[in-house]
Amino acid sequence: MHNPEVPWVERIGKSRLEAMSDGIFAFAMTLLVITITIPQVPLEQAPELLPAEIAGLHSEFLLFVIAFFILAAYWMSHHRILARVEFVDGILIRINILVLFFIVLIPFTTSLSGDYTNVLEAVLLFHLNLLLASLSLTAMWAYIYRHSTTLAPSMTPPVKRGIERALVMPLVILVAIGVSFVDTYASMWCYALLPLVLFLAEFTMNKKKEKN
Repeated sequence: MHNPEVPWVERIGKSRLEAMSDGIFAFAMTLLVITITIPQVPLEQAPELLPAEIAGLHSEFLLFVIAFFILAAYWMSHHRILARVEFVDGILIRINILVLFFIVLIPFTTSLSGDYTNVLEAVLLFHLNLLLASLSLTAMWAYIYRHSTTLAPSMTPPVKRGIERALVMPLVILVAIGVSFVDTYASMWCYALLPLVLFLAEFTMNKKKEKN
């Protein structure tokens, strides 16, 4: 939807922005499964060799699970952010494109780090990809919050809670980056902290809200 009263607001429907975004998120999540390499063993030796080959895929499968649920979390955050928007402008569209750029990179960095879990550069590239995707989502919410009077007039009063929650993922990723310099494989398990950290963040914000 565009706002005819604001000349700099793009004449592009919000629904088109959401449709393109949903399609890219869905494609990236589906493409992730290709990051798991199918073992190639002779058919006659499969009963003996295949179980060990499947067991050897544990690092790739772990990365697939992590990336899939993180992408799902990004999609939910993206949906919550745009749900508050009534109008879109050129800057918001460009920030959204930046978000999608980092989203479509995730299957590639997942595959690379899954194949070379013991290589610091490969693992760091995965963490950095997630960090930039998180920061671009946070930038989108911050931009909407700052321009709420023109982009989200019904968002009254503007809330900061979304920004505070959005900072959880970057903090966990920074921890994972730090751990990767000690143990690249262990750094992937840092994302298991996300549910706990999100719960604590939600609990803290609710306590602050009750006091106010």
